[in-house]
Amino acid sequence: MKRDIRSTLLALATSGVVVVGSAACAGASPEPGAENVSSASAAEPQTLSGELQYIAPGELAIGDQAFFVSEETQILAGIYACPAEDGMDENGQGTVECDLETVEEALQDGTVILAGAEVNDDGIATWITEHDPEGPGIPDDGDQDGPGGDDGAAEEPGGFTGTASGELEYVAPGEYIVDGTAFYVAEDTVITAGIYACADGVQDPDTGNVTCDFDEFDATLANGTVILASVEMVDGIATSITEFEA
Repeated sequence: MKRDIRSTLLALATSGVVVVGSAACAGASPEPGAENVSSASAAEPQTLSGELQYIAPGELAIGDQAFFVSEETQILAGIYACPAEDGMDENGQGTVECDLETVEEALQDGTVILAGAEVNDDGIATWITEHDPEGPGIPDDGDQDGPGGDDGAAEEPGGFTGTASGELEYVAPGEYIVDGTAFYVAEDTVITAGIYACADGVQDPDTGNVTCDFDEFDATLANGTVILASVEMVDGIATSITEFEA
């Protein structure tokens, strides 16, 4: 059964989780595949928001910007990293102090962690905060005093409206990411598949399309099957998901 929350308008995930603990290793080298991530040492003061990536011990990235984590970095999680029953506040920000090793382990295990982080001109994160994917995230202008800060108003709930295509990333039941855009599945979302998802599905005699049941589609993604799809969204809710071949 799909979560009830997917039948309502849900906020788009634009920022997420993170943690701090051990001192960053300034000499850490990016792992293979991280060649396009900017060197942390070249980072300028800025606020980052998006999916957290593991580069090396003590070195993470958001988007194409890498940064280091020091012992002074303030890290709050509680949702997917260091999950707790009351792990976030009313704004969807993590409230649980979490160690870097736990976050790195979660990232290496494939957990999708969305986070906001402030990086100083030395390329070191001053704070990292996990955010509920259904929450407003951090302000686009970066005008925030860090975790729990009062400066800068949160964005109004909402989500992307338009079409995005690419490989679907599984976040949670009925919650996916495509081309860097998070979205939810509603009760009336039309899922057309038949390639890898619902491969044995019955084609419509008039259109030739295979309508895929949500539970089967979700289970296929959760099992790690690569599915390419075009997704039409309104306010972060998918109106249709159409699988296509590479």
